[in-house]
Amino acid sequence: MALMSLGAAGYTTATAPPRPRRCTLPFRAAASPAALDRRRRPHNVAGDFFVDHRCIDCQTCRWMAPEVFKRVDGKAAVAAQPSSEEERTKALQALLSCPTSSIHTEKPPKDILKVQNMFPLPIDDKLLPGVYLCGYNSEDSYGATSYLVIHPQGNILIDSPRYTPKLANNIEKLGGARYMFLTHIDDVADHRKWAEQLKCERIIHSGDVEEATADVEWKLEGNGPWNLGTDFELIT
Repeated sequence: MALMSLGAAGYTTATAPPRPRRCTLPFRAAASPAALDRRRRPHNVAGDFFVDHRCIDCQTCRWMAPEVFKRVDGKAAVAAQPSSEEERTKALQALLSCPTSSIHTEKPPKDILKVQNMFPLPIDDKLLPGVYLCGYNSEDSYGATSYLVIHPQGNILIDSPRYTPKLANNIEKLGGARYMFLTHIDDVADHRKWAEQLKCERIIHSGDVEEATADVEWKLEGNGPWNLGTDFELIT
């Protein structure tokens, strides 16, 4: 099995945040510095879902819920409110996956816990069996996408999602992870927290090692590919 970049193009499923607060303010996926601007961008259409000014244009919401989110004036915005249960689920998955917690709802979503429990999301049981989207993208990785690959010789976590206990618990239900493959110098995010929680061995190319990854267990040399088990190749 060759592991290459699992592109997001064409994928139309979404991601999840923490428990809603009991307040009258718009629901927020996660806490962030008060100085950051949480106001609704004027480019959003009227309705429940909206994107604030902190969006970093990472595209996550636009490929997870393309029916709802579009790029307007250099950042994401809600171009159309969800018109079906499926679209609402995708929009909530995008809310949870947004690395800057820039997606909100005017009213606390009663179905947010159900959507949280969907992660990791199976990508395609026929074309890519055993490959899951982790969601919970991290701002530290500029919204890079993380995947979990189920393998009989030990599951592999591809890059680091934002660490959350809920996602960690769900990954453990799928068998945890034996390895974490950090594919790029910028996509390491919460790798230490995940390694501690899942007791997995981390892998990175020696050319991508920095102070934050100096303690990674495996450091690859050369141009590869490298074998991981009997039928799994790492390609950088």
